[in-house]
Amino acid sequence: MTPLQTLLLLLVFHALLAITAEFGVPSPPPAPAPAEPKTCPAKCGEVEIPYPFGIGTGCSLSDDFALTCNETTSPPSLLTGEAKVASITLETAQMVVYTHLTYSCDLPINSTATRHTTSSMALNVAKPFLLSPSENVFTAVGCSLTARINGRSDIPYLTGCITTCARVNDTGDDGTPCSGHGCCQASLTPNLTQVSVEWEIRRGRSPVAENMCQYAFVATKGWYSFSKNDLIGNMTFLTRFGSGPVVPVVLDWAIRDGTCPSVPHGGNSENVSYGACVSTQSYCVNASNGTPGYFCDCSKGYTGNPYIKNGCTNINECELRRSANSTIYKNMYPCHEGTCHDTEGDYECKCNLGRKGDGKSAKGCELLVSSAGVAAIGTISATALLVVLLIFLYMEREKRKLRDRFNKNGGQLLKSLKIEIFTKEKLDHITNNYCYIIGQGAFGKVYRGTTGAGDSSRVAVKCSIPINEDWKKESFANEITIQSNISHRNLVQLLGCCVETEVPMLVYEYVSRGSLHDVLHGDDKVPLPLETRLDIAIYSAVALGYMHSEASQRTIILHGDVKSGNILLDEGFTPKVSDFGTSRLMSIDKDHTNWVVGDKSYIDPVYMKTGLLTEKSDVYSFGIVLLELVTRKKARYDGNHSLPMDYVKAFMGGAVREMFDPEVASGGEEDEGCLEEVGKIAVQCLEEDVDDRPAMSEVVERLKTCKCRWLEGDRKTNKIST
Repeated sequence: MTPLQTLLLLLVFHALLAITAEFGVPSPPPAPAPAEPKTCPAKCGEVEIPYPFGIGTGCSLSDDFALTCNETTSPPSLLTGEAKVASITLETAQMVVYTHLTYSCDLPINSTATRHTTSSMALNVAKPFLLSPSENVFTAVGCSLTARINGRSDIPYLTGCITTCARVNDTGDDGTPCSGHGCCQASLTPNLTQVSVEWEIRRGRSPVAENMCQYAFVATKGWYSFSKNDLIGNMTFLTRFGSGPVVPVVLDWAIRDGTCPSVPHGGNSENVSYGACVSTQSYCVNASNGTPGYFCDCSKGYTGNPYIKNGCTNINECELRRSANSTIYKNMYPCHEGTCHDTEGDYECKCNLGRKGDGKSAKGCELLVSSAGVAAIGTISATALLVVLLIFLYMEREKRKLRDRFNKNGGQLLKSLKIEIFTKEKLDHITNNYCYIIGQGAFGKVYRGTTGAGDSSRVAVKCSIPINEDWKKESFANEITIQSNISHRNLVQLLGCCVETEVPMLVYEYVSRGSLHDVLHGDDKVPLPLETRLDIAIYSAVALGYMHSEASQRTIILHGDVKSGNILLDEGFTPKVSDFGTSRLMSIDKDHTNWVVGDKSYIDPVYMKTGLLTEKSDVYSFGIVLLELVTRKKARYDGNHSLPMDYVKAFMGGAVREMFDPEVASGGEEDEGCLEEVGKIAVQCLEEDVDDRPAMSEVVERLKTCKCRWLEGDRKTNKIST
């Protein structure tokens, strides 16, 4: 080597020494991050497992971050070593684990002797974990207690606290801070890898007789709230939380193979990717507890997992502001008097029309125009609005004239309810010119019709006979209004109407078996077992109870013409209450009607005398229907006999069994007992004093109870459902 080459080498060597002296030795480059796991468990029990942690080979960044899942517990338990894991947080690089509660008790054996029992705790953590000094606190609970905590970081560590109290009642109230009166606390030092609790040896009983047990533990700040009950009794505190690992402790974790590289002067630390921070929009953060060490976080405006490729994704701040927790996010991402627009890694707040400034600042977007200008614009706007309002009122008056003509035939009501309106021509075709009558009464006829092919297309077309013009309007409007307020499987559904005829016509769903009156009293009597009769009674009462109490919050719906002829049955004998032409839709405090109408065989005498229609009027009429079900007699039978009067008379004389329908009364004592109970409910429905009559909801429950008892007595297993 020539002298010149030797001189050059010496110059380079001295230059390197100068650089090292000025900037320090750079951190060694970290090992490449393992490949992103593909099929590793994402959860163990209820705890999520984010990478760099994992279960199984190749599922964690290194063996330091390997966890296990104990599937023998319910739910399965996530473990790091032998400690149960409660949660893992990537943003703060922390893990919460559960440890045991430490206690020391002197329990009395007799009046002079005690038995000492104690439980100790020792927590050892290994790389990459350290006990968090910022999130944990050492706490001792008791009277005349000195508790110490031993720890080890680089050097041995000892701390503790003293708590005293002459009497339990002299301590602070429940929830007061632990300042040495019943409980005390002490902070922890950084870099702790192990802690254990020690007690000052105490002989004999505590100076405070009630305080038999002392407790000490390292736990998450805020976990323990002082309670006087923890000082008294036999292991009261332990009993409250249970045995086993129940005390939460926060561990700081980090990747302990280096530190983050230095940021150039004026640079942004959030743009520094390093080592395990493999996601775009992620950066390296030096660990504050224990060195060397670092962890990764997503850059501002991003969230997710920085340890996996493309794990950090954009935060849509505008969508969060519109979410269920909008109040929280509106404070985090302000946009005052502006419109939020999401951008990659951030968001914009564009000021609304007439405003300027920065909507993300505390001042927000400010008005462009001065107060005087705003006043002038307001005056002009008010004048213009007044002119528009006058024009609108004039146009509305003209429209009202047209609406009055339309409303005369109920068209406006039908339009607002949005029900199907049939033309007269279509109804003529549906009913085949009204050739098949399926029902007829004092208030009109009901025809069967067909809207298409098959039984499912059948309908019932009702044509009412008006008493007078006012009755026609009230009955039609009343029935439409009632149907629009109710929807129940035991009420006949309104399908549409026709207002082109002299008397408006209603189109209902078709109920195949006809009315309960026809089934009970028709020429071809259909066999009706007791259980079927009970179901008819229960579900008819359910429908009426729904009208009285559940159909509307502001109003009650009264049927006004409850009778067996208005209870229709389908093929499965499921009842459907029909004919709402005499029903009333009233406010809760109004029960008077100008029209006293209905079948006189079923009508409530109080309603007949006073014109006061109440839900108890429907209860009275339903009581007669119950009597029809148990006796199979009409409300007026054998000439001019009154079924309610005769049954009440027989009830008072103890001879009701003679009136029961033999078809259902011949089944034995259980059947007759059930019939008697139904009859008893009916008699109470027929009480002259309306206040003594039960509500329809009470009738439903009593009928259900009656059926249940009968089924149990008859060893049946049917189940009532509504």
